[in-house]
Amino acid sequence: MSIRKPTGLALVAALAAVVAGAAAVLACGPDFPLQLLDNRAGTLKSTPANSFAYEASHLVSANDALKAVESLTGNDSSPDTPDKPILTADQMKTVQAMRALGNGDTAFALGDGVPDAVRLYTAAAVDYKASNATVPSCDAGAASTASAGDHAAASTRSSTKRAASCRAAQKRAESDAAAAGVRAQQRFQAVLDLPRASSDLRVVWAAYMLGKMHADASAGAGNDATAERAAAVQSFALARARARDGARDPWGLAVASYGEEARLYLYSGGIRCDDSDFDNRTACVDAIAPADLSRAIALYAEQAARGSTSGQVSLIVIAGWALSSPARATRLVGDPLTPLTQRLLVAYGLARLGDVVKDDPASTTDFFARRDLNGHNGYADTARGDKDVKANPVLTALVAAIEKQGIERSAGADRLAALAYRLGRYDVAQTLIAHDDSALASWVRAKLALRNGDLTAAAQAYAQASKAFPPNDASLDSGSAALVKGEQGVLTLARGQYADALDQLYAASLRKEKASGVDDVYLGNDGSGVGYAEDAAYVAERVLTTDELKSWIDAHVPASAVPAPPIPASSISLAGDQYYQWRLQHRRTMNDMLRTLLARRLVRDGRVDEALPYFPADNDPRFVDIDYRNDKVIVTPWQARTWAAAYGAALHDAQHAWRSTTRAQAWFTAATLARTHGMEIMGYEQEPDFATFDGAFDGGAGRRSAWQPAADSSSGPAAPPPDTPAQRAAADLPGSFVTDGERQRYASSEAKPDTRFHYRAVAADEALNAANLLPPRSQAFATVLCHGAAFVRYDDDRANAIYQRYVKEGAAVPFAAHFGRDCPAPDFRAASRFPYVQAWRATRYWVHRYLYVPVGVALLGIVGVGWWYRRDRARRAG
Repeated sequence: MSIRKPTGLALVAALAAVVAGAAAVLACGPDFPLQLLDNRAGTLKSTPANSFAYEASHLVSANDALKAVESLTGNDSSPDTPDKPILTADQMKTVQAMRALGNGDTAFALGDGVPDAVRLYTAAAVDYKASNATVPSCDAGAASTASAGDHAAASTRSSTKRAASCRAAQKRAESDAAAAGVRAQQRFQAVLDLPRASSDLRVVWAAYMLGKMHADASAGAGNDATAERAAAVQSFALARARARDGARDPWGLAVASYGEEARLYLYSGGIRCDDSDFDNRTACVDAIAPADLSRAIALYAEQAARGSTSGQVSLIVIAGWALSSPARATRLVGDPLTPLTQRLLVAYGLARLGDVVKDDPASTTDFFARRDLNGHNGYADTARGDKDVKANPVLTALVAAIEKQGIERSAGADRLAALAYRLGRYDVAQTLIAHDDSALASWVRAKLALRNGDLTAAAQAYAQASKAFPPNDASLDSGSAALVKGEQGVLTLARGQYADALDQLYAASLRKEKASGVDDVYLGNDGSGVGYAEDAAYVAERVLTTDELKSWIDAHVPASAVPAPPIPASSISLAGDQYYQWRLQHRRTMNDMLRTLLARRLVRDGRVDEALPYFPADNDPRFVDIDYRNDKVIVTPWQARTWAAAYGAALHDAQHAWRSTTRAQAWFTAATLARTHGMEIMGYEQEPDFATFDGAFDGGAGRRSAWQPAADSSSGPAAPPPDTPAQRAAADLPGSFVTDGERQRYASSEAKPDTRFHYRAVAADEALNAANLLPPRSQAFATVLCHGAAFVRYDDDRANAIYQRYVKEGAAVPFAAHFGRDCPAPDFRAASRFPYVQAWRATRYWVHRYLYVPVGVALLGIVGVGWWYRRDRARRAG
């Protein structure tokens, strides 16, 4: 147990409090990740720190295999569960009947045939419950009040009689409870006295309960508190010893006993201080003997080291109290400070205590203090260099007090070095890590080198920190190890080593994915909140050239295996829970994202045939469209490979077909595919299309959507928006740690055109290509222009320009009134015949209007022929 006893929702809240110490967290909204590349200087200057959960569980090393068991609903929610392997069905029924009784003696008598340890313990538990039963209240409110009038005296006599009766009942209840307590204690002890082979079924339970009873008695009036505490300590130690020897402990009571024992040392003047005393900073806690407080911390650390969230929460409560003011921090350090207590306070200060924002002391405990500084949640960190952030005076006092005692004797030198670095005590940090080769020390060394402008030394220190994890180094948790690799990637990118930077950001993503087990770059990010995948995607999409990326992926990123679908169908209907449960077990991977990113980039470059192998297979059920109908999830698989192949074939025909109308039809097919499936086959992973979110958001990933502080209205009018790729690159990549080469590559890889959903504009261009090959007065010409306008309907200028072309060149058509909204299919067959039909129609019209001309010509021809014939005949006769 702990200072707090979190169960149910309380335990969920406590667990959230423990893991909230992560260095980076999710922003509000649709959980946009914190990208390391958003603020490179801040990223590289930030304080190295592990989560408090990790540090609390590593304050001491567990020297046994005991593990915590902490149910969200409490251990008593399924009391029969641990007995199923050891009791027969009849014995189980007997135990259940015993529990339902109100007296231990009666329960014991009923337990014939049950193993001795179980029989004794169950009877003792019945009496223990009875000993804690509510005693009747006999206060004034419990007795009836006297009535008014002539019955006042009688009512008073009746009330007095009832009060006397209540007091008698109260004394009997108190006596019965005390007797039940004695019987319970005797039977718990009887379990311990059984032969080892018999007692193992319940000995840990019985020893734990004896410890609790002695612990409660130590606070009772008239009891020998010292003797009771000693007996409690002995019982808790026995529970742990027997559990280590193999006695059954399905509820993890051996580990819980550490917390119960710790509470024995949180007394002040004979009064136990509880969590409210710690939270409210009462005099009770201030008066606890320092030696007792250190002993409690040591026991909670043992509990936390064995996986207990309850132990971690207790350490949070104590450390939060100790670091609530400089005076308390200094007093605790000067007691003198034990190595374990020092490590606890330093760990808490790094993970769960922020610096002061805008001179507001309350901001040090505000988990949202960083939101106005960099757009993300988290405790303020003065090392980042954010405006209006000052060092926390409590932490400054802590480091000064430790320094006064002699930092050469400091426990956890690398952690203390990290805290000193955060507070600007670079000299202290350098001294502490001078002879420390841990991964955390190397991480601090890299930060100090960056402060000195030595990028080469920083790169070497990052390499050492990354290399040290994970084989033989416990100085970093898995999240911090991923962060080290990610920061290494940021520095490598700043040094112009672009492929190596992608290597490192990719490795950080894999470390995170492996550590969390739930990372899915398509469905969202895990609780660490750092968007390594987004940073890696930026480098892959906007910094490396297409050929560099293709070579890198061929060397490092194999395709993932295609899992079997939930049910074999091309379009499936599942209950939502059923599909998402399957999806949790078959996630898209970082490799899938990078390969698809390359495929879409190759399509944009016109290298469609090369792109096809990098698209997910058409039968991969992880790549689907999801719809909800009638409380069902309708899952329709993508066919990106088929769509891309069709798009490539259409582009080929558009450029090589013999007949112009065939080329026009091919352009229109390409345009339709680009508009309908452009996100899947050519969309940018990040801006401007945001395929990473299926286009649902127009920010949250990439450089252009990086968080920027609110503009200062006093700084004058805003600068005009950039209108060239180079200007946009300069605007999107401000600050230090960005090379000119990166900006040039960023500009050259910009979407063409650089508009939201750029593939819609591509589709419109291809529709115009089709129109250029069609007779202007044909139905197909008007129709492809209608579709082209529809493709860019949200771009008023572009849609209007297409409409004006139709008005200028096209023929009147029935759908002109709703041009760009409701367009029929183009009739390319009619368009192919259109020139000949038009020529024939023109001839017919001319003949119909000028009939006398051909008739006269014909008559003249006939007269001429007759004259010639007569002349020729006369010549022959002569």
